[in-house]
Amino acid sequence: MIKVERTCGSPKCDVVQKGKKIGHMDGLNVTQWFLKNKYRYTGTFSRFVTENPEDSRSGIKIDIVIPEKRLIIKDACIEWMKSPLNNGTFHAKTIESYETY
Repeated sequence: MIKVERTCGSPKCDVVQKGKKIGHMDGLNVTQWFLKNKYRYTGTFSRFVTENPEDSRSGIKIDIVIPEKRLIIKDACIEWMKSPLNNGTFHAKTIESYETY
């Protein structure tokens, strides 16, 4: 049974890789699914802007920080991007809350 548990979004988020901010995402939407007794997290974004153009590609592993909701989307992997600096999709392992960033 597939069950959509929760969704959230943000107009602008920080993108972190190995503890260092590498850019930001615009128009982020995340959905939490419950499938086969396990939570799954998928999402979309309308733009992915990085300081280094080589980081804006499919297959990159990142953390996404949503400051206004105090959430970190951990171990997100970009699945698909239309082109660099454009829209795409990702999946993540977990979503965690934080106190200070």
